[in-house]
Amino acid sequence: MFELIGSEASYLRSLGVAVGHFHASTPLKRTLSKMEHHILFSNVRRVMAASEKFLMDLEMRLGESVLITQVGDIVLQHCPEFHKLYVPYVTNMMYQEALVNQLLQQNRDFLYSLKKLEGDPVCQRRDLKSFLVLPFQRITRFKLLLEVGIWFKKNILYKIIYKNYNNSASYTKFYKVCVCARISEHPETD
Repeated sequence: MFELIGSEASYLRSLGVAVGHFHASTPLKRTLSKMEHHILFSNVRRVMAASEKFLMDLEMRLGESVLITQVGDIVLQHCPEFHKLYVPYVTNMMYQEALVNQLLQQNRDFLYSLKKLEGDPVCQRRDLKSFLVLPFQRITRFKLLLEVGIWFKKNILYKIIYKNYNNSASYTKFYKVCVCARISEHPETD
């Protein structure tokens, strides 16, 4: 689960650029109406705050034990908040993309201000659009990280069981344990 923590920390740093560098930019705000600013950045500050809380809980779990064996409870605890924040953000993305394109074509002040912001080293040669799409990308990456973590945990368990039963020459017992474990994972299938 170190990958989940590292990935969340990296995601949070990038959200920090979106919020602290772009969203909070006074020169950029001056080129936009309040409605345009809202459409452009939606609830990204609240998404970032939720990510901070999630990372803090993951790091607290890591502080309890270097061998993190379970994070599912933390994920489930944060799921309602994630759902409440990510659904509106992702729903707004279509309007966000259209607005960015429109502003780039029709608002020279916006274009000039944006190019200046994107040229800052903090952006690491990434444009505003790459920061705005982060929450959408995070949803799919998060799912993959959890699936890989679950797969890895299960395979290590099977290797430990195999090693213990193989040494005692009881492969049949090992097979039964694995079959029972698989059945208990999917109780609806017989």
